[in-house]
Amino acid sequence: MSLLLNVPPTEKAYAMSLGVLWDQVAQTCYLPEGQYDRLTAVEQWIPEKHPAIILPSEITTVHAVAACPKCQCDNRVVALAGNYFFEKDVNDRDEAVWLAQDFFTLFQQVSALSDNLRVFLKEHYPHFKQSWSDTAEGHFWYNHCEHCQHIQDDWFLFEEAGSIFHPVEKEAAGKLRLRHFTLKYAPIIDAVYSLGDQLRLINEFAERPPAVE
Repeated sequence: MSLLLNVPPTEKAYAMSLGVLWDQVAQTCYLPEGQYDRLTAVEQWIPEKHPAIILPSEITTVHAVAACPKCQCDNRVVALAGNYFFEKDVNDRDEAVWLAQDFFTLFQQVSALSDNLRVFLKEHYPHFKQSWSDTAEGHFWYNHCEHCQHIQDDWFLFEEAGSIFHPVEKEAAGKLRLRHFTLKYAPIIDAVYSLGDQLRLINEFAERPPAVE
């Protein structure tokens, strides 16, 4: 779960005093997982402007098939998921802190992605891409229909009980498929996540093939 950092040469010695290491092959600095208690101290070197959630290097996607609300064709859709991640928050003294969250969840309303996650999605899930939302008045990452390219809105996929990523029975959760991929560095996103029994059902009953490197 090493975190890629963009440290200027003039600040490299100081960064290393904080636990930052140097990747000789990639010629870049990174924060090893054992030093994540230093996230606040090294945040200035995180390449993303407004980092919100740091996922583990092994990322999880949830696969499903849903009918497109526009063309009604069966359509492959995907959700980003995580069992463990770090989330930026504010403590009681109004100080920025990074909190370790240790539970399974799905992410939606994804508004920002680190470069390595963008590359990964383009390679593996080209129909999960950025589009403008009139409702949310901003750019977000959505599933798009493989047939007509219509946006598969997150509300349609996640929010209503019984929707594809909100199963209410183990049989529905068992139709979902989890895949695991390992990235060299931890990806970063800005997104909303949910809590609820549907996540327990997915985590317990969804199909789990071997991890993909």
